Amino acid sequence: MRFIGKFIQIIFGSFFALLTLGAIGLFAVYSYYTPQLPSDADLRKIEVQVPLRIYSRENQLIAEYGEKHSRPVKLSEVPEKLQLAFLDIEDARFYDHGGVDFKGVARALYSAASTGETSQGASTITMQLARNSFLNAERTFDRKLKETLLAFRIEQELNKKEILELYLNKIYLGKSAYGVASAAETYYGKPLGQLTLAQYAMIAGLPKAPSRYNPIVNPDRAMQRRNYILQRMLEFKHISQSEYDTATHEPNTATVHEIAIETNAPYLAEMVRAEIVKRYGITNAYTQGYNVYTTLDSKQQASAEESLRSALMSYDHRHGYRGAEEKLDLGDFKNEEELRDKLSTYPTLGGLEPALVLQASASSAELMVGETKINLKTSDVAWARPFKSADQRGASPRRVNDVLHVGDIVRVRQTDKEKNTWTLSQVPTVGGALVALDPSDGAIRAVVGGFDFYHSKFNRVTQASRQPGSSFKPVIYSAALAKGFTPSSVVNDAPITIPGSNWHPENFGGHYVGPTTIAEALAKSRNLVSIRLLRSIGINYAVDFATRFGFPREDLPANLTLALGTGMTTPLGMATAYSAFANGGYKIEPYFITKIQDGSGKLMDEIKPIKICGDNVETCTITPPEDKSASKEADTNKDKNKKDAKAGESKAKDEEKTKDAGKPIWETAALGAGNTTPVQPGAVQYPAAKRILDKRTHYQIVSMLQGVTQFGTAARAGRALNRKDIAGKTGTTNDQKDAWFCGFTPNLVAVSWMGFDDMAKLGEGETATNVALPMWIDYMHRVLAGTPSKEWERPVDLKEADLTPPDLIDGVDGEGNPATDENRPAAGFQYQSEGDIAAQRQAAQPQQPNSPNQPARPAAPRRPPERVEIPEQLF
Repeated sequence: MRFIGKFIQIIFGSFFALLTLGAIGLFAVYSYYTPQLPSDADLRKIEVQVPLRIYSRENQLIAEYGEKHSRPVKLSEVPEKLQLAFLDIEDARFYDHGGVDFKGVARALYSAASTGETSQGASTITMQLARNSFLNAERTFDRKLKETLLAFRIEQELNKKEILELYLNKIYLGKSAYGVASAAETYYGKPLGQLTLAQYAMIAGLPKAPSRYNPIVNPDRAMQRRNYILQRMLEFKHISQSEYDTATHEPNTATVHEIAIETNAPYLAEMVRAEIVKRYGITNAYTQGYNVYTTLDSKQQASAEESLRSALMSYDHRHGYRGAEEKLDLGDFKNEEELRDKLSTYPTLGGLEPALVLQASASSAELMVGETKINLKTSDVAWARPFKSADQRGASPRRVNDVLHVGDIVRVRQTDKEKNTWTLSQVPTVGGALVALDPSDGAIRAVVGGFDFYHSKFNRVTQASRQPGSSFKPVIYSAALAKGFTPSSVVNDAPITIPGSNWHPENFGGHYVGPTTIAEALAKSRNLVSIRLLRSIGINYAVDFATRFGFPREDLPANLTLALGTGMTTPLGMATAYSAFANGGYKIEPYFITKIQDGSGKLMDEIKPIKICGDNVETCTITPPEDKSASKEADTNKDKNKKDAKAGESKAKDEEKTKDAGKPIWETAALGAGNTTPVQPGAVQYPAAKRILDKRTHYQIVSMLQGVTQFGTAARAGRALNRKDIAGKTGTTNDQKDAWFCGFTPNLVAVSWMGFDDMAKLGEGETATNVALPMWIDYMHRVLAGTPSKEWERPVDLKEADLTPPDLIDGVDGEGNPATDENRPAAGFQYQSEGDIAAQRQAAQPQQPNSPNQPARPAAPRRPPERVEIPEQLF
């Protein structure tokens, strides 16, 4: 008995010794690892990484940036059966354990020992959350210890619902999808509430091995795992037998669904992305769920994209076919499936699909396009004369196989979806840009920086610094008007000699029209008149004046070539400058972000742009529209007299609105500026724009630019749009390297540009009138449809003689367009004859000698009809 007692003492002593050593060991382990683990505060700050999202002014999604595509949802938004699917397969005792399921660990060890399989894992949902939030994925004992300790800590800091919600939002489910909501969109293109039970089970099967059990990459294995999860749910009585039978017979419906981009504006999206990274850093930009709302108008953006692409393709087709993008040897491919795989490596660009020529004969060709095949006839390739140079093409093709050959990778464009008709095309090599903004505050409404962002990310709207050519002339003419010239001032269009300079500017062909008013000179883009005008007002004065419009001084040459637009600027720079012509003479700043919110919807920043507020004020107050529903509810609580009084006030307001309906914003009572009226609740104060053109100068230059679109180099715009409230200026640089049209209405400024990135020539005859203007007309035709005209208000002290240039003289304009009845002044233009102007001038001052170097002169007798072509040129 004594022996037995001693044995028991030894056993118990050893047990307590081991227990003590174990406790000491655990304490040592805890003490060692605790400093390496996150603090309690950090545990409560477990965040779901949410990508940056960018929206249009209508709240349509433009872009999403971030490696982790996630859509955070509350646990209450996750369907119960989806929650149960995850719990049944990942952690059936989730609500019973404290972070580590010791029974589960023992069960997993027994299963592994008895069957050699590890079908039952030991990691709880809490442990997975700890690993995914704070640890790496390495398989080491050290990492497992940290994971276990973290799981205990998380269970102490968070309740079970919080843990499950975080897990369902953070778990990686393949294809860059993080969280169940993102997975639902990625695999099924639906929100969680629209998924089936079978789809719940498919998603729940992904955490174990997102690639191995991926329904797209490995559909067979994914189906096996899905059905196993459904079986587990049936065993736990979380679904009925009928639900199980229905779900297991449902086919695999998973496919890759791209992010649902609602408005295509990649160039603007990149502008926003760069700004957010600049503000908040690259890590925060892509993970904190910032929602950025922009000024972009979705309809105007779509119109701009279509107009630019159409113009670029029209130019490209005029200059011929450059041949196949690549040639394949069909013998290198075993079957059509391999050919399709190869074809899929060529992206769709600007709506042009890649196609592989399979057969080609004299009358037709068979091409592979995606999963289908199409046929092209002779008429579909008729435009494809071989490109030789900007000014030369080969002969027109007579047979289809003159153009297409077996193995060619080419581009095709669908011309009719219903009839499934296609035509041969090609990705243009010429560059282009189109930008539109609201002149009242500079809000960018549309921006297209090239044919396709994914073909060239170079944003020509903001990054292409080019010479504006004659489109810069209105700045020079405005400076002259501000110095006392009028539209009817006469300047000699004749050769000029620059003392001490080898520069000899001349008109095309050496022909000149003699004395002409500056209004006609601007409308017809007469170069020599612009040079004389600049010399008359002074170069330094002109440069100073141009900086008012936002042009940097260092980009403006301090010499007479400035008159022909030899400075450097971007399409956005020109749109900013022309906004002053559109908005009554005020300088605005372009902007594209209206507000930024964090992932929780908290406002981080709200942009307050410069607004047109009137003169001599620093700020103005804008009150948001009255809440009509609230007003209606208030009316129900008032007696009839009060209602009648309010109705009278409302009628007066309506009459005021009707009176202002045809006026631009700066001429109405919509803005409160510089007054002592109490600020109403919800009213916002904005900085006031500074006036850079006085009212007289502004109206004069606008009337002259209206002449450009009525009878000048852009008369085509007046005929096509049939509106009086459009104005603008063409611009073509030397050798047709740049083609511009900068145009506007009182409510919208749009600038179109076309040119090669390497400064190559556009080709003979490819002036602004034929290249950039059609793009602008097409865009404005789309966006102005159904909108009434708005006239610019004429200053009361402006005399008719200070506005009216003479009738159009027979001949051609500065773009080489012949003068016809169509491009004579419209009915609304009451112009004086040149003889009338001459009589006025002669009565006021003596006749001056006709010197070719004379900067400005009085009106001369009516000249004979002009018969020479003087294309707009920059010499």
